[in-house]
Amino acid sequence: MKRTLTLLLSFFLLNCAPAAPCTPVTLGTEPPAYFVILDYGHGGRDCGAIGVDTGVRESELTLLIGERVARALEDRGCFVLRTRTGPDALADTKRDDMARRGAILCSEGADCTVSIHMNKFADRRVKGPMCYYQAGADSGKALAQCVMDALTAALGRDARLANPGNNYVTRIPSVPSVLVECGFLSNPEDERSLQEPAYQQRLADAIADGVLAYLTGGK
Repeated sequence: MKRTLTLLLSFFLLNCAPAAPCTPVTLGTEPPAYFVILDYGHGGRDCGAIGVDTGVRESELTLLIGERVARALEDRGCFVLRTRTGPDALADTKRDDMARRGAILCSEGADCTVSIHMNKFADRRVKGPMCYYQAGADSGKALAQCVMDALTAALGRDARLANPGNNYVTRIPSVPSVLVECGFLSNPEDERSLQEPAYQQRLADAIADGVLAYLTGGK
């Protein structure tokens, strides 16, 4: 019961604007199996990486793919808290935006956090998804590898190790956290595929599968 109340309180505080009444959310008689926080990178004037060939914005793709991940996790019985639900950033400045994301990513009771991003690199031959965890965090490494394994299997790619890093979205949370780079907007094949709904769904299902593999015993 305490866990359910924590999830409800987090949802109301972080997702309901002060000027608008909160709409009650029903989670059912049983508490959700897991509480996952999803961060959709960038937003608003901070568009992130831009596709070399089509000009597609990273912020657009993180929202589209992130929402598919959210629904895939919800379909698997998880409670999902999003850092944003629309195209706008969380604040007018990058610093304030990141501060608000950090507060959400540190919400009490979460089992893990997942930040969705797109990649870009000078060498246009480089392609495929990558996963980053906070260097030195064994639990984050295990989560990131579960997601990486699920992605490479779903996309028919060669096995790839998750990478250590020092990113704000993996450093701030106290729970296992992963930053997922879904593909390279500098690679022609990835840039095209990342805009296809069917490919977006494959990515989303794989990310959800990897998260659940970790949470249910892949630690």
